[in-house]
Amino acid sequence: MGETNYNLKDWQEVVTDKEQDRASHNDAASMTSTQRNIPLSGMMGTGAADFFSPEIFQIVLHNPTTSHQLLQYSQSRFCGENMEFLERVDRYNTLLDELTKVMSEIYRNYTSVEAPRALNISQGLIKQINMDIKTTTLNTLPAMELIFSDSQVCVENILATDIYPRFVKHQMTVSAEKALSAGRQKYAGLGDCFCLTSPAKADNPIVFASDGFIKVTGYSRQDIIPRNCRFLQGKYTDQGASRRLREAIDANQESVELLLNYRKTGEPFWNLLYVAPLFNAEGKVVFYLGGQINCSTTIHSRSDILRVLSMSDKAEEDNVNTEQSMPTVPSSSSGRKGGFFRSFKMGRNTRQTPTIPEDREAGMENQLINKIQKLNFKNQMKMFYTAYSKYLVLSYERLAVEFFSTGVVDMLLVDPKTDTGFLGNDIFKVLAQYSPMLSKEFKNRIKTQLRQGRAISADINLATRRSIVTHGSERFATHWTPLKNEHAVVKYVVVTFAPYQQD
Repeated sequence: MGETNYNLKDWQEVVTDKEQDRASHNDAASMTSTQRNIPLSGMMGTGAADFFSPEIFQIVLHNPTTSHQLLQYSQSRFCGENMEFLERVDRYNTLLDELTKVMSEIYRNYTSVEAPRALNISQGLIKQINMDIKTTTLNTLPAMELIFSDSQVCVENILATDIYPRFVKHQMTVSAEKALSAGRQKYAGLGDCFCLTSPAKADNPIVFASDGFIKVTGYSRQDIIPRNCRFLQGKYTDQGASRRLREAIDANQESVELLLNYRKTGEPFWNLLYVAPLFNAEGKVVFYLGGQINCSTTIHSRSDILRVLSMSDKAEEDNVNTEQSMPTVPSSSSGRKGGFFRSFKMGRNTRQTPTIPEDREAGMENQLINKIQKLNFKNQMKMFYTAYSKYLVLSYERLAVEFFSTGVVDMLLVDPKTDTGFLGNDIFKVLAQYSPMLSKEFKNRIKTQLRQGRAISADINLATRRSIVTHGSERFATHWTPLKNEHAVVKYVVVTFAPYQQD
């Protein structure tokens, strides 16, 4: 009798402990709308919500929605085995919990002295069952729970230090891109926060900045020019992200990083930073163009973080096994002499006239594509296809094309070295090659706004590389942003092309 009661006591303690662990796990993993305004406990001492705290990381791993997004992201980068392993370990531990619960129910209902439905078998066999249950509970199950513990810690460390930070950056990018189509006001600087840096000068300083850059950072132009962008960094800025940014710049590559930056007041903000090299006619990098988005305006709590990390990027799921490649500057050996689309577009004159809605604020906000980071065409046309990767930089006085990003020339299939109708030409003449129905109203309204030093947005249909596949034109929202020197004198204009969502 005493032994049986001891077994029951052991079972009750084991089951109670496991059920408490399970309840605690579920509470952490399932975030409800009632928690929306609860500040995050781990604030890194900055007041900014911490995507990278151990608490948040564990919630992401075990929350069904966020773990699914992290799995999809990992699989698309050919490192899905880590999340797949952790999912199976979770399943394994769940089965152990279920086994514990079932054995407890068998004992209580069928083999204990107080069992309401005791089995009609010999006492010797009953005793043997109870002894086996005790051994399994106190020895076998604890040992089974430890089988994957060391490897689980190792894999979680790989995720936490490598894959998870890149996943966070990607999800922030998706969140910002979706804001381009609705709710641009939620993100400070979205579409109009730019700066030009000069690699020809020591330390690659900022030489021109938009009004949006001044507004987001809180610094004056004299504070900003000429300084390297690192002055926005601080104590809690991830040095790994800063290193990756420097390496991309050294390699003349486009880059996207999520950085914790600081305003002049010391207030921290999460800065989603896009950087692209700008090339001249000889293919040399003359400037780097940086586009910034202050993402902290919508991230104040744990549930805000989980909302961002739960966002679905269907392009990822549809292309789990598709690699993305960066566009390259067309070589002069391609043989293209400009006007590639002329014969193509002349037979298609049903495009709509480019429009500038009267009630639209300057920016890239209206109904823009929400999968801008990478749109896949055919497999042979893979490219880095973001709203911030397609730049033209114009001289302010002549509105002539001076510099370009690789994304633009790849989109338009133009060779800057051989196409005499591109660099140095009036921007409206360049656009007319790809959009024959460019109206005078379109040109005049843009010129009027720019002459006043103000940004403006405009819609336009263009014949692009994608048009070869779709057999039609592609609709873009263009955003024209003046860049000014330390004395607020406009020197350049950035024209950004953001494609509308394709149905």
